[in-house]
Amino acid sequence: MTTAAEVFEHPALTSAAAALVTLRSAAGRIGAPDPVAALRHLDCAPASIRASAATVDAGALVVTAAQAEFRGGVERAETGGSAETFGTWADTVDSQYTEAARTAAETAALGVRIAALLDEMAMSAAAEVTELATAVEPSVAAVLTGDRSAEVVSAVSSACTAVIRTVQAKMAVLSALAAELEPLTAPAVDLS
Repeated sequence: MTTAAEVFEHPALTSAAAALVTLRSAAGRIGAPDPVAALRHLDCAPASIRASAATVDAGALVVTAAQAEFRGGVERAETGGSAETFGTWADTVDSQYTEAARTAAETAALGVRIAALLDEMAMSAAAEVTELATAVEPSVAAVLTGDRSAEVVSAVSSACTAVIRTVQAKMAVLSALAAELEPLTAPAVDLS
């Protein structure tokens, strides 16, 4: 029986899924959890996050350039008319530019850090689960040939459980990231 290759966003997880194919088949025969399905919870695309972070960083540079242009115009405008009222308004807008540029730069840096963390997490999970599958290959082969002895069934079931525990441990890292992302849910600057 040939199954279609599992494709993940992260290539290391695609490779790990390929290494888990026979463990998955054995798990299906004994009613153990699907180790490949567990990997789906870790799928990520760090390259896309890095690209988004680069776009945000480029946006920060545009805001900084706009702020400099605005500040130059303010300085020219303050030399005549009601400079005091205009200066107060201009300082407020200027500080909004500064805050927007700072927030965008921080967001970009966080995106780069998160992408690196997700990449590392996916690669380490892939290595760990591949090692788990390799360790039980003899028991997997035995189950696939019809052996239902307690020893081989237990080994396959334990490997599937270990894959799930590995995924759960990595997911705990993702939960910790949620707290860092919380500030990004609020507007960077209140323009009212």
